[in-house]
Amino acid sequence: FIITGGAVIGLSFLIISLATERELINNVNSTCIKIPHFRINKRMHDFFKIACVFLLVYIILMGFIGPKNPISNFSVLFVWVIWWAGYTMTVYLFGNTWDQINPWKTISSILPSLNLNYPLNLGSWPASLGLLFFVLIEVGSNVTYSPISLSYIILFYTIITLIGSFLYGYEIWFKHADPLSKFFQCYGNISLIRSDDNSIYMGLPGLNLIRGIDDIGLPAKHQVLFVITILFITTYDGLVSTQYWVENIISPLSMLGFPILSIHLIGLIFGHLIFYLIYHFSIHLTHKISNTYISIPSLSMRFAVSLLPIAAGYHIAHYIGYLLTFSPSFMSAVLLPMNQSPIPITPLPLWFSLIPLVFILLGHICSVWISHCISFKLFSGRLQPLRSQYPLILVMVIYTMFSLWIISAPLAS
Repeated sequence: FIITGGAVIGLSFLIISLATERELINNVNSTCIKIPHFRINKRMHDFFKIACVFLLVYIILMGFIGPKNPISNFSVLFVWVIWWAGYTMTVYLFGNTWDQINPWKTISSILPSLNLNYPLNLGSWPASLGLLFFVLIEVGSNVTYSPISLSYIILFYTIITLIGSFLYGYEIWFKHADPLSKFFQCYGNISLIRSDDNSIYMGLPGLNLIRGIDDIGLPAKHQVLFVITILFITTYDGLVSTQYWVENIISPLSMLGFPILSIHLIGLIFGHLIFYLIYHFSIHLTHKISNTYISIPSLSMRFAVSLLPIAAGYHIAHYIGYLLTFSPSFMSAVLLPMNQSPIPITPLPLWFSLIPLVFILLGHICSVWISHCISFKLFSGRLQPLRSQYPLILVMVIYTMFSLWIISAPLAS
């Protein structure tokens, strides 16, 4: 199962490598379907923004006064099932709408600000650290099944966000430092849907990424870190849910007296460092093999975005079953918000286990194509672009096999 998945990615590269004519590549990327759309007027847009603010307040309130059972509580089900699992899928499939409905941005926009100069040398470091902290709290605490803890975390995030917006202005804060805004901004560039002033088109996923990191709101070279962070947290979220992790990492270290939170903190730090070093090692090999005058930091910026479809494919593989399983419970929580008894959970059919495999492979194949297109934009001739892809393709094959191992591993109880 695992070896076959890695072989599929290798075979996809061999097939894609046949496309060496730049005109052919451009024609494939420009193929799209124009789809009808309607414009949302300002009044309707303002209504959605206000409704999201009220929804945020309702989520916090239900965390405090709603049912203690997480499968019955509206807040827990909405945040983890509908928003983190389901809404994120809509972003990388159909486009980023978070900037328009973000309730924290709506609140910040009506509050005063000192408009201090944001230290641009920080780049996206605050956002990367915020994203890692978010995952640390998710996997290392009871926030995923304790409604009260979830409400406290949301309040904490709200306070930090409002303080940052007050100091630097909401536009600057949400552009540079807010982890959720940058997270959805990156994923939005994978979308099948793209638009201009007059029309909406559906085409191949990830075409915006071919232009490079400068065009997805990540101008500084060290902000490659944020793309690596997105890939890592998605993988780590799946890894810690396996029985292997619990038996070989959590249990032994817990017996030695290590708190769960500290175990995950160490795992996040070292795991993130490993991902970062592997990527940069592959870029150094790319620079050496291609014998190019393009600097290593420039190559790192250009190729980093090709990893985002892998993260998206793994996200949907990891959460699609979770979303379908608990969506009926969420509907029950919407209709009966104070009901203590959850509805019975219906297990998914056995054949559904093939669905994660499909999405993981599709995400990797999409990344192979984007990497191929970037190579032919950066390098001349035919052989140099192909050779430049070898290290990154090897990393993708290894990561595919690792992802499939996680998906196929037994889940921890």
